[in-house]
Amino acid sequence: YRSEHARVARRDFSGWWQRIVIRKGRNFGIPVGAPVVFTGGVVGRVTEVGATTAVVELISSANVRLAGVVEGDSRPISFQGGVNPTFAPPTGVVELMPLDIIAGPSFPKRLVTSGFGGVFPPGLTLGTIVRAELGSDGLFKSGEVRLDERLGSLTEVTVMVPLSTDSPGRSGR
Repeated sequence: YRSEHARVARRDFSGWWQRIVIRKGRNFGIPVGAPVVFTGGVVGRVTEVGATTAVVELISSANVRLAGVVEGDSRPISFQGGVNPTFAPPTGVVELMPLDIIAGPSFPKRLVTSGFGGVFPPGLTLGTIVRAELGSDGLFKSGEVRLDERLGSLTEVTVMVPLSTDSPGRSGR
């Protein structure tokens, strides 16, 4: 990847959207699907690209789903953005978490990208698992992920632009 630094032009947080618009687009080689990060970890991924702007759907959006792992563990866990009211701290949910992983408010677990089947390289911070309980199927746990509160006030982000067209997430585009 090459890093393309971009300023946030607009924030759109509502019952429908959890996204930002950045001030770089096609003219800077930004492709649809590119991962977007900041010092706190994953911001989201590019969903629309214009000549000079791009729309980034945040990981707090219920439309975003990806594979993560608990730091230090290699078993994939399903992460999805949560239902986030406009002025509340951003959250997500995890599902399909192995039963032997224990997480709670007094012993949170760091959730990072797995690198499996997506555009994000492994090891980028997604958030912190602050609650985990037995799922309805009894085979796995599900829980709550606290995302970085700075997601709602970002002014600058970095787009990770794939160096070749056969990079993950770029095939067929």
